[in-house]
Amino acid sequence: MIKKFSWLLAFLLFATPCYAAELLVKMVDAWGTLESRSMKGDIIVVKPDGWKWGKEERPPKFVVIKLVGVKVEDVKHYEEPLMDKEVMLKRRKYAVDTATVDSCAIEIGGAKEIPKATFNTKLITKTK
Repeated sequence: MIKKFSWLLAFLLFATPCYAAELLVKMVDAWGTLESRSMKGDIIVVKPDGWKWGKEERPPKFVVIKLVGVKVEDVKHYEEPLMDKEVMLKRRKYAVDTATVDSCAIEIGGAKEIPKATFNTKLITKTK
């Protein structure tokens, strides 16, 4: 009985799908004062775990935040702009606090894994 249970436990541990979402986050403010430009902390794009980021998608312009156990489709809405009816008010509706962006920048390659629960406390939803 114990042997069967240990096999079942091992199967569940290793057969459980492991997935993550990777968020490309702007690391610097845009030049100029237009509200429609991306700002530091803005979530630019959401991609699946293991995405091959380009050489420009690293510090000093961007950082990558990896959310383990989060499906891309569950956080894809972070790419949305802030809209008022049909007028775009800001390029991105969602951002990460600048302290988190700065902590990601000091990581090797500008990428950091953050648990979803912790990330939720760092997420900013912009308003007008």
